[in-house]
Amino acid sequence: MRDAILFAGPSLWGSGKPIPPGIALRPPAACGDIVRALAERPRAIGLVDGIFETRPSVWHKEILAALAEGVPVLGAASLGAIRAAELHSCGMIGVGAIFRAYRSGLIERDDAVMVSHAPPALAHRPLTVALVDVGACTRNWPDADRRLVLRIADRLNFRDRNWDRLAALFRERAGREMPAPDRVISRKRRDAERLVNRLAQGVDRPVACPPPPETPWFRRLRQPTGEAALGRYAEAGRA
Repeated sequence: MRDAILFAGPSLWGSGKPIPPGIALRPPAACGDIVRALAERPRAIGLVDGIFETRPSVWHKEILAALAEGVPVLGAASLGAIRAAELHSCGMIGVGAIFRAYRSGLIERDDAVMVSHAPPALAHRPLTVALVDVGACTRNWPDADRRLVLRIADRLNFRDRNWDRLAALFRERAGREMPAPDRVISRKRRDAERLVNRLAQGVDRPVACPPPPETPWFRRLRQPTGEAALGRYAEAGRA
C-alpha cells in the first residue's frame, strides 16, 4: 500500500506519539507542495500546518486537483482546518473541533490558529501560543480572569502572543499575577493527533469532483520549481 503524506509541524509538537507506519511526515505545506505530492501517488494527504507568511499559502486549487484525482485530502488543527471548512462541500474531509468551529462560523479569524515557530532543525517548535489554545489552557480559571486574558490575547498579533507577554499585560491590567495556565492542553495538538489516527486507519476515496482549470500558472506550479516561479505573480495578488 502506498504511503499517505502528512504536512505538519508545530501543531504536533509535544505529542509524544510516533507517526504510524505508512505515513510520510513532511514540513508545513506551502504553495505547490500538495499538487507536487500527487506525483508520488499517495493513498491520502493530510494537511495540518501550512506556511502563510514567508511563502505563498497552499492554493485551494491544489486540493481540488487532488480530489479530482481520487486522492482523499484531510485537514485539521491549523491551516488544514481552515481549508477543510472552505472546501468541505467539494469533498475535503475536516477533522476535529477546530474544523467544526470554522465550518459553523464560531471561529472566523485565520489568526486564531496561527503561531510563530522554530525552523525544521528545531522540529518546528511553537514560539507563540494560538488563540484557540489560550482558551483551552484557561478553561478552569475564574470567569473574570479568563475573560480578561482572552481579551488581551485577542488584541495581540499572533507573533507576540506568548505566555510571558500575556502574564505581563494581565498584571498591568488586573494589578495582580495571572493564574497559571494548563499548558499541557492543546486543541491544535489534539485535532492533529485525530487526523493522524484517521490517516492510519485508512480513508475512502472521495467522490470525484471536476478538476480545476489547467491555467498556465497552475501547470507551472506542478513543476519542482513552480512555487518560486510564481513569486512576482503571487505578490501582485493575482495568484
